[in-house]
Amino acid sequence: MISVEPHLGEQQAHIIRQMIASLDEAYWRDRSRHKPNLGLNAEVGYYFSCGRESFPEVIRLAVDAIEPIIPGYECEDWVVNRTPIGGGMPPHIDNEGYLAVSLLCMQSNSGEFRWYENNDLDKPRSILDKSGQLIRFNQMDLVHSVPRALSERYVIVFLYR
Repeated sequence: MISVEPHLGEQQAHIIRQMIASLDEAYWRDRSRHKPNLGLNAEVGYYFSCGRESFPEVIRLAVDAIEPIIPGYECEDWVVNRTPIGGGMPPHIDNEGYLAVSLLCMQSNSGEFRWYENNDLDKPRSILDKSGQLIRFNQMDLVHSVPRALSERYVIVFLYR
């Protein structure tokens, strides 16, 4: 099941996004080379990630404070995905062993999250990026993708067990 709801005001999302965007390039791992999240046909996407433990404490605490609560689940970790203009992720299924995911979009008009009804690639459903918007799902075999980013895109991915 997928749900979409507002989680942060635009100003709060903007402040946290600016904090994250100020990080040096050395913090970011190129996911096309390091632990690539392969697509259904072994395609490799183009985006960067930085995990919770790698962030400076001030950013880690700011993100911890906005952690979405999902009744019945415990947030075990979070990671920020940064997708440059033209980057994205091919259709894929996450296989990290988590039971639920919350995606917090940190800006508007940067692209979209796409999922496929009944995992049918001929039935794409799009959720356009909106600052502070939260996308949740607990169907861990859900095929989803991120089409080419229109501008630099930051999404905080909260992972639950």
